[in-house]
Amino acid sequence: MRQDFDTCSFFRADTLHAEVPYRPYGFESTATPFRLRSDAWSGLLLFVCLLLAASLVLRLRKKFKEVLQGVFFPIPGKKDEPLVDDPLRYSTRLVAIALLSLTAAMVTFTYTQHDTGFYLFPESPYLVFGGFVLLWLAYFLMKRLLSSFVNWIFFRDEKIFTWQRAYTFLYVAEALLFLVLSLIVSYLPFSPEEVFVFTICLVFFVKFLLLFKTYKIFFSKLYGTLHLIVYFCTLELMPLLVMQQVLTYAEALSTVKL
Repeated sequence: MRQDFDTCSFFRADTLHAEVPYRPYGFESTATPFRLRSDAWSGLLLFVCLLLAASLVLRLRKKFKEVLQGVFFPIPGKKDEPLVDDPLRYSTRLVAIALLSLTAAMVTFTYTQHDTGFYLFPESPYLVFGGFVLLWLAYFLMKRLLSSFVNWIFFRDEKIFTWQRAYTFLYVAEALLFLVLSLIVSYLPFSPEEVFVFTICLVFFVKFLLLFKTYKIFFSKLYGTLHLIVYFCTLELMPLLVMQQVLTYAEALSTVKL
């Protein structure tokens, strides 16, 4: 009887005790952001995004008030002219596209890979995330080339220049907002449905501003409303729908959900 009591003693290391609840699943932990399985890769990605965001802020910092007034509150009768050191120059647009591609890929990866149980490729999830980055980069560049081609055919040079500066400013704003969104949905425990709602609200806000500027620049007359609808749907809404289908196919091709 004494031996049985010693065997069941609370202080013996080789026994199971009724006093301590048995938990076979261990301690609850927090998943690595973006499911990249490595803090080093997640930190490097965040560092690159912050460098790009800092570059955009520094480019617009000195002339932000002037740029904001020129984009949304232009002086009556004043025409846009090329500046010596334009904050909204072509290189600024490229940096914004690079940041927007990375942050959009982060949001897409968080949304599509939330319930993924198995990756088909041994390099995954790095390969999947890199594929999303390339898809978004190709999407923004192709959309930019298409809009430049259409504008070159139908509109005057001065209107095109005004539109390019406004579009670049909205690219910068969208990239910075998507950076904030990507950090929120990646590090905080939001469901895929909530991520989708946040993304739709952000995209709707940016597209509404773009629609307003497109109307003011190209279609300020009432009879141009129909042309505005065709123009906006062709260059903004249709590419988004096509990209949605491409991402859906890419997700189904690359992952297996258990």
